[in-house]
Amino acid sequence: MRKFLTLLFVLLIGGCGGSPVGGEAQRQLLLPSQWRIADEDVGALRSDGAWWDNFNDPLLSAVIGAVLASNQDLALAGLQWREALLDAELVNGNLTPDMAANLSGRNIRTLQGAARPQEIYQTAFSLSYELDLWGKLARAREQAEWLADASELDRKNTALVLIGTAARLYWQIANLNQQNRQQQVAVAIARNTVQRVKARHAAGDVGKFEVLQAEQKLLERENQQHDLRRQRENSRNSLALLFGQSPFARRWERQSLAIESIPIVQRQPVAVIAQRPDVQAAERRLRAALAGAELARLNFYPALSLDAALEAGSRVFRQWFSDPTRVLGMSLTLPFIEWRKMQLSSEKALLQAQQAEIQFRDAVYRALADVDNAMEQRLEAQRQIDNQRQHLAMSRQGVILAQNQYQAGAVSLQTLLDAQDALLSSENALSEQQYRYLNATMQLWLALGGAASRNQGKGIKHG
Repeated sequence: MRKFLTLLFVLLIGGCGGSPVGGEAQRQLLLPSQWRIADEDVGALRSDGAWWDNFNDPLLSAVIGAVLASNQDLALAGLQWREALLDAELVNGNLTPDMAANLSGRNIRTLQGAARPQEIYQTAFSLSYELDLWGKLARAREQAEWLADASELDRKNTALVLIGTAARLYWQIANLNQQNRQQQVAVAIARNTVQRVKARHAAGDVGKFEVLQAEQKLLERENQQHDLRRQRENSRNSLALLFGQSPFARRWERQSLAIESIPIVQRQPVAVIAQRPDVQAAERRLRAALAGAELARLNFYPALSLDAALEAGSRVFRQWFSDPTRVLGMSLTLPFIEWRKMQLSSEKALLQAQQAEIQFRDAVYRALADVDNAMEQRLEAQRQIDNQRQHLAMSRQGVILAQNQYQAGAVSLQTLLDAQDALLSSENALSEQQYRYLNATMQLWLALGGAASRNQGKGIKHG
């Protein structure tokens, strides 16, 4: 990593300053030495397996592994990477001579007169090699190699995005399962309340209005349950699509979200920049653009090529190769003759390098912002979980008190219904806070670049 950082902040940015790439974008990167807030709940990280195993959920690990093995977007990114490697191999062909061979046979006869037709047989084998006097061909190879590296990093970044999406949908389904179960209990309570109110109405203790209130609340609870089931089916369909399968295929699900603390890796801002595949991809594209700008400049220089050919021909087929000849030559190309075209090409390459520099700088700052946002969301979710637990305990006590007081005729039905609403809302809020905590923790892992070590990076690399 030390070598990467040295190249990144000394060679690369310094190279931009010394190159024709200039303008407003050419400012020093300002990286903080530490984060604005600190997450002290680090915990013990696992030293084996993939980094997402730190969530201590084998079912989640199985879902992520299946997504990385079968997702179509990741497969497409892998094909694009292989295509970039082939492009680099094609450009590397300038290290060897270009070869050509041809065979031809012709039958010629005049259309006037009675002259006999003539046959001509020819063959030629030629070699041509351009001398890299100015380093132009080397710059072309460098550009292709940087672009191939960027494509591989795009694939790794695609894997990280898929991991985050799969985990979010997995926890979303678990959250909806838990809320649906809580809603079922709420529906049962609402039915029981209707029966109790009807009994009191029959006894003359309450009026018809309270019966209507209780029945309306039951219908409201049933509608809420239908809505939760619809949301769950939508999330299930979205998760199924990540596996590259029919949306009707169903995978593993958790029925609830456990209240637990998840460890997180500690990584300084400068280390995050070296770890994030999207930032590394932007850096590779900047290097490729700089090589392209240099290549455009070197295209002004003359190009010297060495040529060799072996030729043979005859008017008689049997004597085709009886009198071969060889040709040795040299050619000098003067591209600066078309100076206007070359100048425009060079200016275009410089603009592309400037755009790549801006995109690289933006990727760096976005990476830092991602970490700061995810860390803030994780800490806030932790604080709210503790408060929500107390709130839930109070809501349960409130329902018991309201039931007793309503049965004794001390409070109205609306007071009991409000207490039941508060309990259901508190239960759902605790489940929602745990979902937010898990999702924020995953986003923090992704913002930090994922793998905590070289071994834990294997899960993404082989996705």
